[in-house]
Amino acid sequence: MEYQRHYAILQAISLIASIWYPVLKQPAALGLATLLLGSIAMHVKIKDPLLKSFPAALFLVMCLFIAFV
Repeated sequence: MEYQRHYAILQAISLIASIWYPVLKQPAALGLATLLLGSIAMHVKIKDPLLKSFPAALFLVMCLFIAFV
C-alpha cells in the first residue's frame, strides 16, 4: 500500500511538472489514470455504492482528457 501512495504522489508531481516540460503530460496523466482505474475496480470488487467511486471516476475522466486533448 505504501508504494501506491508514493506512485500517486510521483504521478501528480509529474503532471504539475508537465506545465514546464510538456513531454511529461501524457505519461503522467496515463499513469495516474491507471492508478484511478485500479481504485474504481477495488470499489466495484468490494461492492461499494456507486457514489463512493464517483471521485475516482471523475479524476479518471479528467486524466484521460489531459492525456488525449
